[in-house]
Amino acid sequence: YFARFTDDAVEGMAGPDQTVWSDTITREYANLRTAIGWSLESGAVDAAERICLGLWRYWRHGTQLSEGRRWLDRVLTGPGGADERRAELLYTAAALAATQDDDAAATRYGEECLQLTEATVDRQGTAQARNILGVAAMRAGRFDEATEHFSYGLQVWRELDQPHGTAIALGNLAKLCLRQGQTDDAANHIHHCLELERAAGNSSGVLLGLECLGEILLAQDDLAAAARVADETLTLSRDLGDVFGEAAALHQQGLIARSAGDPDTARALFGAALLRRHQVGDREDLAVSFECLADVVVASRPEPAVRLLAAADHLRQTQQLATPPDTDGRRQATLDAARTALGRPAFAAAWRTGRRIPLDTMVADAVAMSPGIGAAGTG
Repeated sequence: YFARFTDDAVEGMAGPDQTVWSDTITREYANLRTAIGWSLESGAVDAAERICLGLWRYWRHGTQLSEGRRWLDRVLTGPGGADERRAELLYTAAALAATQDDDAAATRYGEECLQLTEATVDRQGTAQARNILGVAAMRAGRFDEATEHFSYGLQVWRELDQPHGTAIALGNLAKLCLRQGQTDDAANHIHHCLELERAAGNSSGVLLGLECLGEILLAQDDLAAAARVADETLTLSRDLGDVFGEAAALHQQGLIARSAGDPDTARALFGAALLRRHQVGDREDLAVSFECLADVVVASRPEPAVRLLAAADHLRQTQQLATPPDTDGRRQATLDAARTALGRPAFAAAWRTGRRIPLDTMVADAVAMSPGIGAAGTG
């Protein structure tokens, strides 16, 4: 029963009824968890694989992401079936790993997936594998490599007349352009991406596109449009139960409040965003939230601001994440303001402390700097 149920969920979680399916899976989740465990223990590997493939988009929303990765690891290390099914499982495992910034695992799974799909001349599967490898390359700052992967996927999916895949490639190309400061190109890609996702009724795809559009509008200093997009993103993410999307919307609302000269609201929103990002293991974006919170508190609390900046630096170093370009000079301005306020010896001491503080403690300290966090992001 549960294998058939999740076969239907594969389509349901990618179509216009995603909110309904997300709620249904939430209600059935304890039973589905039991079904995976029973299937693996009794040797019914096919059933376990089908359930995992049905649940992976639900897992990617964040609430059960780490558990989903553990189930997929168990399935992939056990006796498997056909190469086509294994390639699907490898892709889903790579996608979940990439969502949690585990680029080493995403690359490992993606490369095995690529080998299988190329061996079976599965062009669509190859495009999916290269998409994941492109995400890992983009986050590592290997932009030329990422461009090659995403462009390949876009070409293949267009040739195969696959709107869903085409939208994925366009969305990732938009993110890549943003990281390189190519705002106009990013806007062109994301508008085409959103047209495809809205036409298909793919709420999760729309959500990802809106997150990117919000970044573009902020880069263009169109605060009114960015606020509308952030509100839509927040509502949609909460409807879907997507914690990653909710955190992105809260962070963008914080950026809007900061630009509008409302540092108190910005602090609350950045605090709410970073708390959610920590809860789901989103290390890359957590580092960004640390830096943005530091920017709005540095004038009144320079020493905690330095600790936040140091924690972000340490997080990127330990997780092997690329530091995003300081396009507007804010990171450097925050560092300069803190150094001026504290003096070099006190600045250096705060920096050393920030790199040593356990991440859980640093997040708790950041939340304590964010009054009104419970009411943040009400839309």
